[in-house]
Amino acid sequence: MRRSLLPSFVAGLFLLTSCAQLGSLGDILGAIGGPAGTQQQQSQLQAEVQQVDASSQRIYVRTQQGQSGAVRFDGQTVVVYRQQQYPVTALERGDIVVMQLHQLSQNELYASRIDVTQSAQERTGE
Repeated sequence: MRRSLLPSFVAGLFLLTSCAQLGSLGDILGAIGGPAGTQQQQSQLQAEVQQVDASSQRIYVRTQQGQSGAVRFDGQTVVVYRQQQYPVTALERGDIVVMQLHQLSQNELYASRIDVTQSAQERTGE
């Protein structure tokens, strides 16, 4: 896989630059939502899918800068590729995605929508 094929972040995306341990993307992004009881804001993250764990409902991702973490999903999470919807379990290792994120807790993020910008198959030419 060639990282040079990764598109640059579009306006409004957060650029993650520091290294973190698995599961700490929420710390890196900072507080997306306000204090308890206030309306949460959305954030976007571009990343490469490393693994989808359906049993724990987590997608493990890595950013262009090598930042790794887990993002939660559920039955309401929408995956869109080429204007068609797919289940989250259709995501493959190596897919490049843009996730609409909401903060569930200080260290946990939830993806309400995932747009596949480049499939693993496109990247490898298969």
